[in-house]
Amino acid sequence: MVGRSKKPHVAAIGEVVFDIMPDSRKLGGAPADFLHYAVKYGAVGHLISAIGADDLGREVITELNKFGITPVLAITHYLTGRVIIFKNSNGSLTAHILENAAWDYIPFTEDAEKCIKNVDAVYFDTLALRKAYSKNTILDLISSVPKTAFKFFDINLRQDYYDKFLVAKLLELADILKLNIGEKKKKKNILKLSGSIDDMCMQIKAQYQLKYLILNDTAKESRIFGETLTFVKNDGIQQSFAYGAGNAFAGAFMTSILKGKSQQEAHEIANQAAVEVCLASCKNS
Repeated sequence: MVGRSKKPHVAAIGEVVFDIMPDSRKLGGAPADFLHYAVKYGAVGHLISAIGADDLGREVITELNKFGITPVLAITHYLTGRVIIFKNSNGSLTAHILENAAWDYIPFTEDAEKCIKNVDAVYFDTLALRKAYSKNTILDLISSVPKTAFKFFDINLRQDYYDKFLVAKLLELADILKLNIGEKKKKKNILKLSGSIDDMCMQIKAQYQLKYLILNDTAKESRIFGETLTFVKNDGIQQSFAYGAGNAFAGAFMTSILKGKSQQEAHEIANQAAVEVCLASCKNS
């Protein structure tokens, strides 16, 4: 926890992409989305990743600056990351993540090392470790984080870019974990857990000595297993958590904890951030 008069410094390591839709595109990737909300709620944000020497790479920098996020980006010979978004006949969205993107080849740079050694929290997920090059860099950077800093792990089980050994390794490094109940079956199989969802959360928290375990159950509720169990229920939301709501929750929660809020206070702030994303999505759909 940092002093209330000082802005906490938060870094996110991993993928940076543009979500390419039929009629538009926008900056995407969980790390950038997480930082957008961490900054919105009072943190100084730093994104450690890689881009291509192309127009989309230059647009990444422009967009990050627009959101007040400091780019710590290496320029590679690979294309800036892209995710092709398809709309299905039932209105749901399907995302296809293109291979061999710049963020698959994040190098360990002096700028990245300097940044990571001065943060109060770092965010990482599974997706950015799909290639050995970035995997090695990210693990090395996480090992350079100050011992006092929070290490926030967001399990994103995208396509087939994960395995049980990788998930276990990242859990050993983390002290905050965010789970989505929608992936409960996959996670129970990977981690070889049994029992109810609450039992599963308590097993994971105890086994990996986590400070906080966040469980998002679509638009219905969220629970945080910390020193106590806090629970926030949502009413009146007509759809599941919109794309990006979980990242909003994570960024707002992390900043709130760093600013000295109690678990309950941070939970309520984070939940409101996620609800606002859901309501905006409903309005625009």
